[in-house]
Amino acid sequence: MALCPGFIRTEFHQRMEVGQDSAPKFLWLEAPDLVTAALSDLAAGKAVSVPSLRYKAIVTGAKYVPMGLLQRLQSLGRD
Repeated sequence: MALCPGFIRTEFHQRMEVGQDSAPKFLWLEAPDLVTAALSDLAAGKAVSVPSLRYKAIVTGAKYVPMGLLQRLQSLGRD
């Protein structure tokens, strides 16, 4: 199964010296919630796991957004 975790609150960003303000607060997920969703998807035999309704909505909506706009949105928060 492929796991598409999104932004997860862990020490990963601290170790990279990147602040968690690099993405809006509503996009951040807690690690235990991610694990629960991933294991549930694995048990259901899903090939791809996208945790949380907010990320599922983003994935669905992204299918209808022009590629040029997606590329500009992906660059937000990056130097």
